[in-house]
This record gives sequence, structure tokens and C-alpha cells, in this order.
Amino acid sequence: MPTLLAKLLPPLSESEVMSEQASHLPIPPSGTPIIGQLPGYGGQLYIATGHYWGILNSPATGKALAELIICGHSSIDLTPFDPKNFL
Repeated sequence: MPTLLAKLLPPLSESEVMSEQASHLPIPPSGTPIIGQLPGYGGQLYIATGHYWGILNSPATGKALAELIICGHSSIDLTPFDPKNFL
């Protein structure tokens, strides 16, 4: 158990570390990112999450989402990533 964690949470000082990870990877069970307008919020809420390689996909996702919000459509086909597909 790392020393700092043991100091912050003494009850865990005897715990076994089961796994370690450098970052959080918010990947949906389907493995497909979720990008688009969330239904049920009057067109006021958009989401872009679930990118395994977010740092590589973020420029295209940002462009697509900005177009969707500003223009109502995107130059990138977001159909496979539509939040409705995951409800």
C-alpha cells in the first residue's frame, strides 16, 4: 500500500493492491464512443465520451460536436455514436 494512501486511509493500510492504472478510460461496454445530443433535454445537452484514445480522437470529436451544436448537423457521420443508440 502506498505510504500516502495509508496515512490518508489507515483502515486500508493492510489492503492488497489488486490493480494499478495510470488514467481513467471511460469506455462504454460496446467500445463505441458516445457523441451527440442527449434526448430528453430540449436540445440543450450534448455529450462526447467513451474514447479509448481520446487524445487522438479529440480534434475530430470537437469539430463534429461544435458543428452539431452550431449548425445542427456535422460534416462527420455521427450516426454510429448517437446517444440514442445506447439507451
